[in-house]
Amino acid sequence: MKTVSAAEMRELDRHTIEDGVTGEELMRRAGQGVADIARDALASRGGHSILLIAGTGNNGGDIFSAATELSQTDLDIEVWLCGSQSQVKGDAQLHLKKMVRAGIIPKEVHSANDLIPKTDPDLIIDGLLGTGSKGAPRGFMSKLIEWINAEGQHAFVLAVDIPSGIDADSGIADGPAVKADMTLTIGLPKTGLIRPEALPYTGSVEVIDIGIPFEFIEDTAGCEEAALIDRSDIFIPRRERDSHKGSYGHVLLIGGSKGFTGAIAMAARAALRSGAGLVSVLTPEEVYPIVAKACGPEVMVHPFPDLGTLTVDFSKHWKKITAVLAGPGLGQSPEAIERLLKQCKVPLVLDADALCVTPKQIAKAKCPVVLTPHPGEFERLFGKPVTDRWAQAREAAEETGKTIVLKGAGTIVAELEHKLAVNLTGNPGMATGGSGDVLAGLLTGFLGQGMEAFDAAMTAVYLHGIAGDIAAHDYTQSALIASDIIEALPDAFRFLQSH
Repeated sequence: MKTVSAAEMRELDRHTIEDGVTGEELMRRAGQGVADIARDALASRGGHSILLIAGTGNNGGDIFSAATELSQTDLDIEVWLCGSQSQVKGDAQLHLKKMVRAGIIPKEVHSANDLIPKTDPDLIIDGLLGTGSKGAPRGFMSKLIEWINAEGQHAFVLAVDIPSGIDADSGIADGPAVKADMTLTIGLPKTGLIRPEALPYTGSVEVIDIGIPFEFIEDTAGCEEAALIDRSDIFIPRRERDSHKGSYGHVLLIGGSKGFTGAIAMAARAALRSGAGLVSVLTPEEVYPIVAKACGPEVMVHPFPDLGTLTVDFSKHWKKITAVLAGPGLGQSPEAIERLLKQCKVPLVLDADALCVTPKQIAKAKCPVVLTPHPGEFERLFGKPVTDRWAQAREAAEETGKTIVLKGAGTIVAELEHKLAVNLTGNPGMATGGSGDVLAGLLTGFLGQGMEAFDAAMTAVYLHGIAGDIAAHDYTQSALIASDIIEALPDAFRFLQSH
């Protein structure tokens, strides 16, 4: 999804208003979207109390609109206004009056002594500073942001449009900034939200559609470098009634070694959950019984003697393979991977231990190749530490001519002829052993079903993150393990299909 600057978003709002939609109505739609997601977030956590915190600008107007919508529920609602009601102007003032008529009187907060909520909030909604804010928050505003972050140790924090304290264009926080669990950005995502500098503050990002006409969005340049991966970008075709297992590909996964049998098994199980018709695994003889049991009965597991003899004959036994993954738990063997790069005729994913060859060798491959390094593997492969994720992902795609999935918070998909695609689904609980193996298997499954490499990578990282969010809700971030992500994949698909 296209991302825009604060100035571009103001122009989009202006054009929409000139087209006949009032600013008051746009603010109502924004508030409705915030209220809907707030209700869902609260219900999923079994909470009852919401504290909405507003500034005196238009971001505050979105808060007043959301509070008015929420006033029709039986939730415990409290609104704080950082400033005085007399400072609120324009459309925000109209929604402030509506909120007061609905029976919600905002509490004006001016000092630390005012920061005592009526009830400990289960959910805090930040609407202090909007996209027009520049520089570090000043005076009491910075104290209030620090209070929100302290309360965020116990409450779930939603930020409206951008987390207060973040620059909407650069993503930089010059001072205190709200650390949100989720950011609900209005109309279109702001470019600052997907910048690496903003990652400690944004959480996951949801876009609230307020009805900006499509032709206005098309005419807006937006960020030339990168875009946000949004569910509107993801398409998984409906299965035909007369299809069969051969219709959905046969993927081959190569991995496993003594002491590292779980990685290839999790990748295989994720590939199955991707919808691939058939999944086969090649694993060393010495671990074959363990891998075969761990993969489950749906996976066809085959032994090979050792890495030194590993070859894949795509003209005979494996001639119907539609995608290959090499690396999970495999152990490093540059010679084996170089042979695979020369032999492979179908899309190939190199993950983990398979990222042991040179970029030049990868560039020579005739087949589509997707590389899935985390920052440490990226440094090993390209010879320098990751200090600028956007620039280095793009350079890696240019150097190899292949698709790069640079993992980590804000996973980046890079490929020539495309903008960088930034994913903001997922959570810190996914920083656990095996999570990357699940992603690799999921990605390979999508490639095996015929997706182009860039689309398969975007789909995999987005759904992987959604599954991680579902699993974190069920098991908490602290207790999350990679197998939980696999088990949550059906619900992640269901989430995608429901939208």
